[in-house]
Amino acid sequence: MVLILVGTALLKLPLSLNASLSWGGALFTATSAVTVTGLIVTETGPTFSVFGEAVILVLMQAGGLGLMTFAVLALLSLGGRIRGQSHLVASGSYDEIHPRDVLRTVKVVVKMALVIEGIAMVPLALVWVPEHGWIQGLWWSLFHTVSAFNNAGFTLSPDSLMAYAGNPAINVVIPALYLIGGFGFIVITGILDYRPGRQLDINVKVVLFGTLVLSLMGGAMIYMLESDNPATLAALPSLSDQLWASWLQATTPRTAGFNSLDISAMTQPTSLVLMLLMFIGAGANGTGSGIKVATLFVLLAATWTYIRRRREPTLFSQPIATTTLLKALSVTVMAVIGIFIGTLALSITENADLLMVAFEATSALGTVGLTQGLTTELSGWGQVIVMMMMFVGRVCPLTVAYLVGSAFSSSRDSKERELQIG
Repeated sequence: MVLILVGTALLKLPLSLNASLSWGGALFTATSAVTVTGLIVTETGPTFSVFGEAVILVLMQAGGLGLMTFAVLALLSLGGRIRGQSHLVASGSYDEIHPRDVLRTVKVVVKMALVIEGIAMVPLALVWVPEHGWIQGLWWSLFHTVSAFNNAGFTLSPDSLMAYAGNPAINVVIPALYLIGGFGFIVITGILDYRPGRQLDINVKVVLFGTLVLSLMGGAMIYMLESDNPATLAALPSLSDQLWASWLQATTPRTAGFNSLDISAMTQPTSLVLMLLMFIGAGANGTGSGIKVATLFVLLAATWTYIRRRREPTLFSQPIATTTLLKALSVTVMAVIGIFIGTLALSITENADLLMVAFEATSALGTVGLTQGLTTELSGWGQVIVMMMMFVGRVCPLTVAYLVGSAFSSSRDSKERELQIG
């Protein structure tokens, strides 16, 4: 909340603006940046000066890394451990973290983010420096790198990434950034620490497997549903361009908010697929939101166990603890209720199609940033509703998961093996 209020004041400074912007527009932009959503009521590039864009960049970085750091500290405070290169281990009792753990966690998370963003800037600069010149090209590279890694979805182009639908560098680097950021610190550390002969942590397995399955299935469905649509995939000149666009559009709902296709021109079935992907979201402890990949697969495993009339659900041969299942159920139920309330409220305040309203509510609560064109047409009350949903969608699931874990956690050993939900 403090970041949002400070960001609002900074974005209203004459130094930040190239065009007029109301206090409501500044508040909406700051909320969207801090919650790393990407929904905008005014185009970023034409409206804000370089200073204003820099303010948005700092808000995105602080919002994304702040929540990632809090997620790691929440795990430590519950007695969990993060082994390997990070050497982050809770040193106190069950409900206590030593200050040096906090400082060490912040340093490691920030260092990891800056290294990844610095590496990713190079291929993006090779695209945008020849196009915009050295200064603007490097700025575009930095801005989009931070936006992508933090799953924010802000762009300096008025059509997001539609102009680069067939560009291999953009379609590899940008998705790689928001997928890695969405994995979360726990998964990234698990990947970096992996050695042949050592078994991967259950959280790493679930997030990697789930991301792969959802990305491939989502891309295939978008291609099949949109390949004959003259307003989206059929408008692209080659098969490779269509496949690149399908890939980016299948991965970005988890929860980055970039688009290389016109979202408002997509068919209704495709819109429903995107809504499902936005609802699922990214990995736990990452820069994305949604109910999380692990939550989905825990619920699927429990459902499959019930269908087979078994007593104990398992995932990758790992028994799923009752605590984990309770967390998954609570987060999912909260998300369903939140989307319903948001859709109901927006259907009252806005004169728009129900699918468009539901799409907007899902995008806001999942802090995704995709829209079918409703965001810029929102009424004053509609903007308030969407801002509240972005805030709740970013903070509430993680906070509630932490509280549930505090109330129902088991022994320290079991917590080390437990799936991270929320």
